[in-house]
Amino acid sequence: MRMRSLYRCGATTLLLYEQVTLADLGIQANDVDTLKSAAKMVAAPMMEFYDKNQTEGIPGKLTGTWYVAGAMFMTLIQYWHASSDDTYNPVVSHDLMFQSGENYDFFSKNYSHWLGNDDQMFWGLASITASETGFPEIPDKPTWTSLARAVFNMQVARWDTTDCDGGMRWQIPLYLPGYTMKNAISNGGLFELSARLARFTMNNTYAQWAEKIWDWSASTPLLQTNHWYIADSTSIEAKCKDAGNTQWSYNYGTYLSGASFMYNYTNGNEQWLERVNGLLNSLLGTFCPNDKGGNVLSEVACEPIMTCDRNQIGFKGYTAMWLAHTAILVPSTANRIYPVLQGSALAISKQCSKQPDNTCGIRWWQSTWDGFTPGLESQMAALGGITANLMYFKSTAPKTIDTNPDGKEHQIIATHEDETTLDTLPPVDAADRAGGWILTVIIVLTAGGSVWCDEPGFTPSGEVKGTEELATQLQATLVVRSISDQAHEQTKTLMDILFGLASNALYCSMVTFQWIYREGGEEQAKSQLEDMKAWMRRLSERWRLASEYLTLSEIYRTVETP
Repeated sequence: MRMRSLYRCGATTLLLYEQVTLADLGIQANDVDTLKSAAKMVAAPMMEFYDKNQTEGIPGKLTGTWYVAGAMFMTLIQYWHASSDDTYNPVVSHDLMFQSGENYDFFSKNYSHWLGNDDQMFWGLASITASETGFPEIPDKPTWTSLARAVFNMQVARWDTTDCDGGMRWQIPLYLPGYTMKNAISNGGLFELSARLARFTMNNTYAQWAEKIWDWSASTPLLQTNHWYIADSTSIEAKCKDAGNTQWSYNYGTYLSGASFMYNYTNGNEQWLERVNGLLNSLLGTFCPNDKGGNVLSEVACEPIMTCDRNQIGFKGYTAMWLAHTAILVPSTANRIYPVLQGSALAISKQCSKQPDNTCGIRWWQSTWDGFTPGLESQMAALGGITANLMYFKSTAPKTIDTNPDGKEHQIIATHEDETTLDTLPPVDAADRAGGWILTVIIVLTAGGSVWCDEPGFTPSGEVKGTEELATQLQATLVVRSISDQAHEQTKTLMDILFGLASNALYCSMVTFQWIYREGGEEQAKSQLEDMKAWMRRLSERWRLASEYLTLSEIYRTVETP
């Protein structure tokens, strides 16, 4: 389309204009103009990488990843708001909306078979960032707030009380390896999204969910509030008592950001202030190591040995912007945060010195380019670090519905999403969402026609879980909302799907077992085999429960309801 052609031409011109041979980006402490100039120089090659690496030219879909483009749009929206440079707004606006998919919920059937909750979450954060900055709305499309809410609605429907009494699984489909894990970024990300939606909309339902996610996280090794330590993951097999202890900055950043928004939303609640301070001190102590200067962000788990993958390269860029949010929303933290933002920006200025175009490595603390081959992620991280300084200097609190009335929520009618408006839901335990929830499960499960297999691993196009909870909700819904006939038919359909899953599971088990044995070795294959056996047992039990509640629904179809 012509808009994208004009954008490409403009970006190329800008890149050529900025390709001056500098020893570094020329950032000077406390000089906003040099920060803006440096940010432009970093953004231009990032967008060149973006333009060259889209999968078959699909807007917003990068080769080999999906969420990274959402994280990039989040960064670019913050950059636009902090710098007033709207060069990339047309492509951000178009591609962000494009990737919201056929149902405006960032759960496109093209990607749903391999998504993690954290993947979808980043697109939700990009959307709420658009609302909070007053990013221009698109006529005749849902508002950015509505897109963020759609992500929230889908994710809280996946809140898993079957295992570990709550929490978000890492990956959504049953047979991806992360399905048996609950991790910090999925739970912390939903916590942050809930807190930001609460503050923007002033709807307390979101705040209640933020509290619920925090409390559950703090009951597990993921969020250890006795010494403010965040584990990366915990396993369902160990009943969420074990911990994957690799330290990543964005896990701390997302919980810190959410706590900061909750502090502001609650008008300075002391408990949230304590949480902000605890997380902040731990984050700075871990990711600003003294041997790297003490005031420069570093991804300590991978940077020293140069093993950071494309995901990990971007973490500290998001974290820098979340630190800027914290300094603005919780002013008492600014004197601890700004030296790190400033130190990181000055370090970025020197690290982004690869000639001839001043592209960036990943070791900000190293005074010259570190030899890392530049790419979109390293540019995005650097842009996030510089943008965080611009956010701090602008010192404008994120908008709310009062200051951005154009961002009000609109109902999105979707084929696999709960069509009940948020305002009609009970605060947290929304039993009257059962009809919509059942429909969500059915349609997500049947997306693509049936269970299918694909390396690396296989998955149904959705998930079957929580049938016990579904049954309880079904009973309540039958009595309260007079949808007996619909619920009866949906339960029958669910049973058909369960039967289809069981009939295909043996073949798919063989495919996955062979792949894991080949790639991961005998021990990992044995572990996966046990998981498969457990899943088959759960599936059998849920078939039994669904049968019982089909009978129950037949009884309730004859019940007169108000």
